[in-house]
Amino acid sequence: MSRHDPKGPGRWSPDARIEGSALHVPKTSEIIARWLRRELLRSRPSPGDALPSEVELRERFGVSRPTIREAVRILETQHLVRVARGASGGARFTLPEARMVSESTGIYLQAHGTTHAELNEARISLEPRLIGFLAGRLDDAAIDRLNAEIDRQAAALDDVAAFSRSHEDFYALLSEICPNRLIALELLTLRDLIQAQTELVGDTWVRNTPRSREGMARHVEVKREVVAHLQAGRAAEAEALWTRMLEAQQRLTTEIGVGDNLIEAL
Repeated sequence: MSRHDPKGPGRWSPDARIEGSALHVPKTSEIIARWLRRELLRSRPSPGDALPSEVELRERFGVSRPTIREAVRILETQHLVRVARGASGGARFTLPEARMVSESTGIYLQAHGTTHAELNEARISLEPRLIGFLAGRLDDAAIDRLNAEIDRQAAALDDVAAFSRSHEDFYALLSEICPNRLIALELLTLRDLIQAQTELVGDTWVRNTPRSREGMARHVEVKREVVAHLQAGRAAEAEALWTRMLEAQQRLTTEIGVGDNLIEAL
């Protein structure tokens, strides 16, 4: 190209190449899967409703049976379709579950060597804001359910496994009553990650129960105070208390020597 070329070196041309990248031309099956996904999410069928038959899809798109089956398999991996075998089988619509997000997150974190200490740091940075969002947004029935779960956890101070299950259920309940679906998903993902790590270091927690029981009792009381702040709409106070609770958990994790352990997927 001449240095006097008016197009200049920054103009696109058909011969242009971007270093380290390549243009992805989708396969026919990917295009069909994308169309089906858009139609499913637009029309919102009920879980269990059948997709058009393989024959209908082949006629609609004018493609082969393997292409249609590959498109359906793509939707299966996206948890939007379940394929049943047999005479009454076929592809049926299904709603993705939050667990698929937490599983993928856990696998990613484990594959990249994430430690318990890193998980704790992330929770301290993120969780308080998620909890604070709920301040003033919960009705009396939701508050009553949270307090009932706290009572159940308070009754389990001498049973670390039951205490941990109740703690995980508290997150699930927060997710259930949260009016924002993205925040609800974050809370449920955290619940599943916490569950996996509790199972991993459970024996260590049990061995340290006498030293940690006081901290467990304080944990319950902090939750009661947090729920009171949520009921009263005091977001900043709820966030501050939740932060201190997580920091205490981080100190205990360090004290019992599991902070450098790698987290594991579900």
